[in-house]
Amino acid sequence: MRQRPSSTGWPRPRERRRYDVTFYVPWITGLLRPGAAPPPGGAETQIYLLAQALAARGVRPCLIAYETVDAHLPPSIEGVGVVFRRRHNTHRRVLGRIGEVLFIWHSLIRAPADTVVSRTAGPYIGIVAAFAKLTRRRFVYSSANVVDFNVQRLESKRRNLALFNGGARLADQVVVQTEEQVEMCRQRFSRSPVLIKSLAEPAQQRNAEPEAFLWIGRLVSYKQPLEYVELARAVPEARFWMVGVPAPSFGGERLVAEVRAAADGVPNLELLAPLARPRLMELIDRSVAVVNTADFEGMPNIFLEGWTRGVPALGLSHDPNGVIVRHKLGGFAGGSPGRLAELAREAWAGRHDQVDVAERCRRYIELEHSPEAVAERWVRVLGFGPTAPFPEARTDAEAT
Repeated sequence: MRQRPSSTGWPRPRERRRYDVTFYVPWITGLLRPGAAPPPGGAETQIYLLAQALAARGVRPCLIAYETVDAHLPPSIEGVGVVFRRRHNTHRRVLGRIGEVLFIWHSLIRAPADTVVSRTAGPYIGIVAAFAKLTRRRFVYSSANVVDFNVQRLESKRRNLALFNGGARLADQVVVQTEEQVEMCRQRFSRSPVLIKSLAEPAQQRNAEPEAFLWIGRLVSYKQPLEYVELARAVPEARFWMVGVPAPSFGGERLVAEVRAAADGVPNLELLAPLARPRLMELIDRSVAVVNTADFEGMPNIFLEGWTRGVPALGLSHDPNGVIVRHKLGGFAGGSPGRLAELAREAWAGRHDQVDVAERCRRYIELEHSPEAVAERWVRVLGFGPTAPFPEARTDAEAT
């Protein structure tokens, strides 16, 4: 039975249910109902996969997601509870801000749990953290990108910065994805986080012939989509696919137009509309390599989804923890577009002989990003596993 508020807007007592953990990730709607909302990013995908892995271990997770006008969310998906929250017009100055606080808290009231988790940087982190403290729930902040520890690069409003910084400092625990984020967390918030690597969804090794390079991401400035267009222009003998997801809230409309205009003169580049996750995985199966051109990242989901299928990665400016180079999982250009073009030419020429790199990619995923290993560490963070504390997270340099 679908959850609905009473005539007063607050949940009826019979609808109340206690979960073990609630994930506040309202932008996840596109994963729960493909086509009902724009496809979400890697942060939401990670939470979606994690919630499923936790449910398989007997934990009762819940996802808070935006409800859409023309499509209802199911009350649960594969053992994971779903609670909707309504969108609110935040542009109405003071009333809009207060209303957003109430809408966030209302959704959290309707998904009671011992622990609340929220991911990525944003002013809502402070609002969720305050709710957790007032209601005596544990709050866990989970990073999704190195920019989460240098958020002023994307956010200029002092109020929003203060809300995020305050919320992160109120967290009972901070979880980071990579070793480089460990040190960034210490410097930014003066606290040691728990390191839990990103989860890779299991998949069979691809058996399709590599056809083209693939770029998937939001069309925002720091993702540098125009660099991918220039890569295609620089390597005319190869084919390139680009799945760009418009991001109007990030001022992306102008960038969408720029990408389309630039791509018009590149016949070997095909722009594809946003696709549901199963269709994206089919494209990865047919890729020579997945390409990331962003200025900064966490652990890109596109890399994990490629590696688990045996598809190598090409990175322009960010190699998370240096794993591409260290484990020979593709190629890293060190910020040089010219070097990226060289790597692409080499990969295109050798696209029919990827047995060795495919084996390295799949071995790395099995050792570092399996659902079993990731879920086990999250179970302990959430308080459902062994009571022994985690060892303090260390960087590679400290470990040696």
